[in-house]
Amino acid sequence: MMPMVRTLFLIILVPTLFVGCSKTEPAGPKDSPTKATAAPGPAAKSKSDASAAAVVPFLEDALAAVTSGKSPARRDTRPYGCSVKYADRGAGTAVAAKLGEPAPDFELQDLDGKPVKLSSLRGQTIVLEWYNPQCPFVEYAYNEGPLRELAKQHGGHDQGGVVWLNINSSAPGKQGAGVELNRKFASQYKIAHPILLDESGDVGRAYGAKTTPHMYIIDASGTLVYRGGLDNAPFGKVES
Repeated sequence: MMPMVRTLFLIILVPTLFVGCSKTEPAGPKDSPTKATAAPGPAAKSKSDASAAAVVPFLEDALAAVTSGKSPARRDTRPYGCSVKYADRGAGTAVAAKLGEPAPDFELQDLDGKPVKLSSLRGQTIVLEWYNPQCPFVEYAYNEGPLRELAKQHGGHDQGGVVWLNINSSAPGKQGAGVELNRKFASQYKIAHPILLDESGDVGRAYGAKTTPHMYIIDASGTLVYRGGLDNAPFGKVES
């Protein structure tokens, strides 16, 4: 009987061991993880290059044309940034500034109380920059964006260059208002050109200034030839 029992035992045990081994098959090449992301190819690179090339320096292009004696196409591009912090009062002054027409005259005081009258600057190229020292868009533009060196590159009017005027239309008590706050910003970013205060908002409304920054170019004849944004890339990112 013993040989028969041994035989039956082996018949039952061997298949069981075989089945168990089949469940713990060692991992082979097909079980190793695969990378989900392929290395960027030419297509990915060209897309990135296209995005970088899509930045259009609207203001700089128009300014270059005016200062070189050419008459740029009158442009009205879309500005971006913080809304101008006007005083809370009615509709205010109607927009008077129109492209291709004489820029509305105004007189505002700088941070030292010195009056600056637009018409007294006739014969020179003038840039009006609506700005707010606490606006993130303005801070970016001066810190690493297009306004970091642009005014300096075109020289001051005392050097025969462009007259660059910053205008702050923030009302008292609003973001960016106050002489000391503006002086601190001018010192931090080494702004040598005048910063004019328009606390009533009348000049800003007359020019239709909506954001900070909002840029304007007036040519030597006193004609408004550009109005709009710095470029098409808020915070350096091209708009789709």
